[in-house]
Amino acid sequence: MLKHIIEKRLPLFVEFFSAFVRYSSYVREVFVALLLILLVGAVLLWRLESLNFGDAVYFTMITGLTIGYGDITPETALGKLVSVAIGLVGMVFVGLIIAIATRALNDTAKRHFDLEQDV
Repeated sequence: MLKHIIEKRLPLFVEFFSAFVRYSSYVREVFVALLLILLVGAVLLWRLESLNFGDAVYFTMITGLTIGYGDITPETALGKLVSVAIGLVGMVFVGLIIAIATRALNDTAKRHFDLEQDV
């Protein structure tokens, strides 16, 4: 079992990860811009909701990744509006990551399918 994982699956993962990094580099500026927007959201929540900065960043990441535990909630109307904006930006961020992973997985699978057809 371990031999199969090392010989067959690990090279596939390395190829997928390499493709993922390559495609991610094409949209690096978009990633940075989205992360900066999320950081601005955290700063706004820190000031608007009287949270400590760590809690504001935590809330922003949990909301942006669409997890939403509910342990921290905004109380002010402006804080709620910022939270909605964070959620929308987070959906774009997560969607972009999923799109890149899908493309990398598709390329990896297609290449290995073509290699199997040639054998």
